[in-house]
Amino acid sequence: MLTFLALAMIIVFIVLLSKNKLTVFGALTIVPFIFGAITTFVTGASFLDLFDWIKDGILFSVDEETGEVSMGVISPAIVILFAVLYFGVMLNVGLFDPLCEFFIKKAKGDPLKVTMATVLTATVVTMNGDTTTTIIICVAAFLQLYKQMNIKLIYLAIIIVTPIGIFNQLPWGGPTIAASTAMGVNISELFAAILPGMIIAEIFAIGMAYFIGIKERKRLHFDPKTAKDISPEDMQEMLNAIRLKDPELKRPKLFYFNLILTLIILVMLVMDVAHGGVLFGIGAAIALTVNYRSAKLINQRLDDLAADSLAPALATLAAGVFSGVLTGSGMSTALAMSITAIIPESLGSNMAPIYALISAPAITFLPQDAFYFGIAGVMADVMAQYGITANEAAVASMVGQAFRLISPVIPALYMLVASTETNFIDFQKKYIIYAWPIIFIYIGTYILTGALPI
Repeated sequence: MLTFLALAMIIVFIVLLSKNKLTVFGALTIVPFIFGAITTFVTGASFLDLFDWIKDGILFSVDEETGEVSMGVISPAIVILFAVLYFGVMLNVGLFDPLCEFFIKKAKGDPLKVTMATVLTATVVTMNGDTTTTIIICVAAFLQLYKQMNIKLIYLAIIIVTPIGIFNQLPWGGPTIAASTAMGVNISELFAAILPGMIIAEIFAIGMAYFIGIKERKRLHFDPKTAKDISPEDMQEMLNAIRLKDPELKRPKLFYFNLILTLIILVMLVMDVAHGGVLFGIGAAIALTVNYRSAKLINQRLDDLAADSLAPALATLAAGVFSGVLTGSGMSTALAMSITAIIPESLGSNMAPIYALISAPAITFLPQDAFYFGIAGVMADVMAQYGITANEAAVASMVGQAFRLISPVIPALYMLVASTETNFIDFQKKYIIYAWPIIFIYIGTYILTGALPI
């Protein structure tokens, strides 16, 4: 019954979002609340337990036996709130204007050069293993450029998340740490096994960005042969769209101050000196005070920036309701066991690649820890009976990372789709259309290297 309720909740969530019947905030809050209430009736739990599940998903939970604390979405929500506020200030003061102007001059109106610059930038930035940081930086760097050149914003979202999904599997990335811990394998050995697939997947991501760039060339009627003929007047018009946007808010004389402040925050963030929310919160306060000085003007900026920062933060907190109900009610555990039961034991050694395919939807819709410590942990024991090692089972469990970056339980994605003016379900659909080969790249590569037995 719990498996049915879990599947029903996910399906209803997807349908309501895809048909624009509810906002992201509404869908992530109302749908799990209703299904959570139904679950309390079915299981005989107290209705008040539902509020505890939601609290655990948003704030934190404590394991009564081990005392281990599991954080909810409050941490990324605070990071997103202050990071969006900070970069909103930086966009207003013109910090990214020189970067946008550089790309405009180099691209000469060429969408292909822009999409290639995007994928390479996302690849470099995501090496720190943090999804939220990568999305914030790449959106801040490229959003205005995409708008100016009329490149479809949904392509910006797809090109950014594809390298993130690949390089989240670095040894310091959350999925690899969770897989190695849950399945008892050496993280270095696991990474060595999945590295060839990651490299080929990154080549594909670059090729995908190239394909999108070519496609946008055709749509926008850009001919690279005549790019050199772009008149100075046309180039100036493109540049003015950046330079003349809200000129009263720009602070060109403080460019180096704002640049140094931003670099200090990012370096401290990568070095894990302090929580991202703390760094961006202090940074936003300093940036507002130094750039605008007047309390009245600062309050006006806060009022104007509130909508941009509040919406993704609310969606992030709402994602905690979804994951909290899914986990606390037992639906995630039931779904994990049901997916495990789908795989016939008669498949023997062929179980690994089939499990890799079947588990992809689970890793997309379940919280990461629920998948690895639920499904993956159980499947490692099952596959061991057929001579499949824990390391091979861990490799199979990583294949689903091809679709992890369209998960409704990843908070930063709501900021991304909001920034790119995209419906979340449309983003999921478009990503699958373009990136579906990655899952077969992983499986094919791991079979050829012997990391995945058949």
